[in-house]
Amino acid sequence: MFHKILALSLVAAASAHQNFHQFWVNDVTPGYQVGIRMPPSNSPVTDVTSNDIACNVNGSDVPSGVDTVAANEGDSITVNWDISSHPGPITHFLFGPVDDAAQATGIGAGWFKIDERDYVDGEWANEYLSDNGGNYTFSLPTGLQSGDYLLRSEMLALHGAQTVGGAQFYIGCAQLTITGTGSGSCTPTISLPGAYNAEDDDIYIPDVYNGFDPTTYTAPGGDVAVCGGSSPATSAASSAAATSVAASATSAAATASSTSVSAAAAAVTSASSSSAAKTSTPVSSAAPATSSAAASGDDEGDDDEDDDSCDADDGEDTPSSSAAAASSTFVTRTIPASSGAATHAATSSSKAAASSQASSGSSSGSVALYGQCGGINYSGSTTCASGTCT
Repeated sequence: MFHKILALSLVAAASAHQNFHQFWVNDVTPGYQVGIRMPPSNSPVTDVTSNDIACNVNGSDVPSGVDTVAANEGDSITVNWDISSHPGPITHFLFGPVDDAAQATGIGAGWFKIDERDYVDGEWANEYLSDNGGNYTFSLPTGLQSGDYLLRSEMLALHGAQTVGGAQFYIGCAQLTITGTGSGSCTPTISLPGAYNAEDDDIYIPDVYNGFDPTTYTAPGGDVAVCGGSSPATSAASSAAATSVAASATSAAATASSTSVSAAAAAVTSASSSSAAKTSTPVSSAAPATSSAAASGDDEGDDDEDDDSCDADDGEDTPSSSAAAASSTFVTRTIPASSGAATHAATSSSKAAASSQASSGSSSGSVALYGQCGGINYSGSTTCASGTCT
């Protein structure tokens, strides 16, 4: 399966190096290269102990002079990269929260992984991006604290990973102000530099061309983090479904275990009222505009093996659409999960209990302790097995 590396490396001259040029928040872009700390060239970082491993060459210079873009936890983020033939994964990290993203170097502890795509369905992440015009979409996690963050997008090229120091890291950092609902931290966190070692199994692969199984590969940087006690971000539909199932299970458990009709009804009502979930319904959407740089690959056509000092982007890669993507309008609704089922369960339980008590009761005899003894339209005994009804 990994033989694709050899075939792809033969055409590396056509699409050697790459950069992260543009991003969209819920299909809306701030503009081409806006909000991104652009490096002076499209060459890779190969020294994992260098400060450049955080946000690329000059990416840790502050103040950055780069705009900071607003987003919310759970928002979809689409990044656009130059198309590359280099096989390997794509990963995304956040650094923060910080007071001011423009003043954050990103060097050191505080990074946490939020997304990763390795070898999936027979193709590497770079192939997936090539199939989608250089675009890749993921979601910000939920449970984030509000504040400024650095968003780090990394594409790791493994075509040279058979030698120590041969893996190539292509990195870009964007600046975000994220509104979140979390109060805790995201874990696990890593340090950059520090987390990567040139001889790590996911960076140095001696048998990359000789029997390596890409389905066993996991990108460097640790596990995807959990933020504020929440799981990694899921879609609104999945969240609503999970809430609905939880509410139904709570209702069933309350009804089955209750010895009092009023207690069962209260439990079901409580489960229903606590299971409302917000969901965003897209009214209109548009696919992110694809830059001409992404469509054609690296226009400089440099070969990695011969030249690792490509010139900085000179503006010729600017997309003809100038990165103006149609905006999306979202309508937020609150949908009570399984409220109808909960009400029905409470009503059914009440009717069943009342019917059972009425049919077994009579004007004489006694009623078991804690059974129905009195009340509107009750015609049974007024004498309890223990004590007297009042």
